[in-house]
Amino acid sequence: MLKQILLAIALIAAPVAAFSAWEHWFNPSPTQAEVPNALGDMTVFKTIVTDVQAIAAKGDLPGAATRITDLETAWDDGEDKLRPLDEAQWGGVDGKIDAALKALRAATPDAVKVTGTLAALQTALDNPGAAVGTGGLQVVSGIAVTDAGGHPISCEVMLKELASQLTLKPSAEAVALQAKATERCNADDDQHADAFSAQALALLR
Repeated sequence: MLKQILLAIALIAAPVAAFSAWEHWFNPSPTQAEVPNALGDMTVFKTIVTDVQAIAAKGDLPGAATRITDLETAWDDGEDKLRPLDEAQWGGVDGKIDAALKALRAATPDAVKVTGTLAALQTALDNPGAAVGTGGLQVVSGIAVTDAGGHPISCEVMLKELASQLTLKPSAEAVALQAKATERCNADDDQHADAFSAQALALLR
């Protein structure tokens, strides 16, 4: 009787195990599946990054810093078209671009850090869905300073909103915060720039 029971269990367990394996490999969970690219063709940007990587690999970091400015310009020019397609994916790639810019524009660029940030950027351009952050929405003084994935909102966007509000309601204190936000934005430090902008916007409420 015991052998019959064990045999019955084995006969039941085998198909279940096989089905589970099939589900694992052919129907991966959302976290395993690659998130579709919602931003479209990234070829133009990837080509520039490839050039920057080649220049950096030769040890010419100043030259790489010059070339990556073309990426910054092209990305900013395409923001109005790309960002509405998927805010989170755009933000994820934008963050990788910021990291690469910061690495190359450092007072004393670190070749290893430059190589790492450029590789991460190229990966993000290959698969923007994988670049989406998981930090969640963050606020400063009641003002959102990140997207839903935790990536800082473009400091230029925050400063533009602040400038429009200052036109309606001038404030010396807010202008002082605007200056700090602009200084950090010019340094590619979106996180701190957004914090200053948010504080200023909160004053103008």
